[in-house]
Amino acid sequence: MKVNIKDEPTKELEIDSSSVKEVLNELEINSLEVVVKKDDTIIHEDQLLTNEDEITVIKVVFGG
Repeated sequence: MKVNIKDEPTKELEIDSSSVKEVLNELEINSLEVVVKKDDTIIHEDQLLTNEDEITVIKVVFGG
């Protein structure tokens, strides 16, 4: 699968079937600090992904 993260090279992962949360854990990304999109739609961390999928990880900015 392909993982796009802003300002980083596209990452290629080999997975059988993993949830968004499992993929983020593998990439050492805190699921509470990002939003994940697939096909221009925001997806939940429990959604299952396959090797054919391509996702975009968007870091959420905190502050005030």
